[in-house]
Amino acid sequence: MIRGLYTAAAGMLASQSQSDIIADNMANVRTPGFKEELAGLRTFPSMLIERAGTATPAVLGSLGTGVVVDPVTRLNLEGSLRSTGVRTDLALTGRGYFAVQTPQGVRYTRNGRFQLGANGILQTADGYPVVGLNGVIGPLTGNFTVGADGTVTDGGKTVGKIRMADIPAGALIREGDSLYASSRGTVPALGVGVHQGYLETSNVDVAGQMVDMISVMKSYEANQKVIQTEDSTLNKAVNEVGKV
Repeated sequence: MIRGLYTAAAGMLASQSQSDIIADNMANVRTPGFKEELAGLRTFPSMLIERAGTATPAVLGSLGTGVVVDPVTRLNLEGSLRSTGVRTDLALTGRGYFAVQTPQGVRYTRNGRFQLGANGILQTADGYPVVGLNGVIGPLTGNFTVGADGTVTDGGKTVGKIRMADIPAGALIREGDSLYASSRGTVPALGVGVHQGYLETSNVDVAGQMVDMISVMKSYEANQKVIQTEDSTLNKAVNEVGKV
């Protein structure tokens, strides 16, 4: 009976984690380049149940002990391209990431909403310079162009080439603010196109997320009712059966 409380509580915690992930997806619907995250469920190890009171205990079966959210995966489908007409807005098509220099080292992003800093360096909204093959990109004027291969030209002269990195599957570590680190390094991205004056939209399916949230809340409520039932049964076992 106590085991039932723990199993239901584990289900409630898993539902809470799922709802947090869904809420994060919904909050980033308008974040350029954001990738929807999916919460998987994994069961805790099952326990074998044996018949007691016999010379040779017989295995009756197994008993689950609840679930946990694991793993959290990323839906790496490309978002659509939205025209902005802003020169500093860049979008990627294909498998790759922009590289930016942060105080913690080089980080990677699909969010191409860049801007020119006071010194003419191409940077993120947080002031992190965009990394090129030979250092930062700039200084630039307001009339620069970016080719499909990432080559940056300003005033008819090549200023640099934007570095585009490919990260091995499973190596992405999300750090927030549209930034990722890699646990296993990077390789040059192949077949990637850069589109100036565009932003990649997020790939979050809003309708699907709303349906998932309803399903998760129903699961949470069901486990909550299980705990209430278990509590009522325990109360009767202690306060009523004990009087007999």
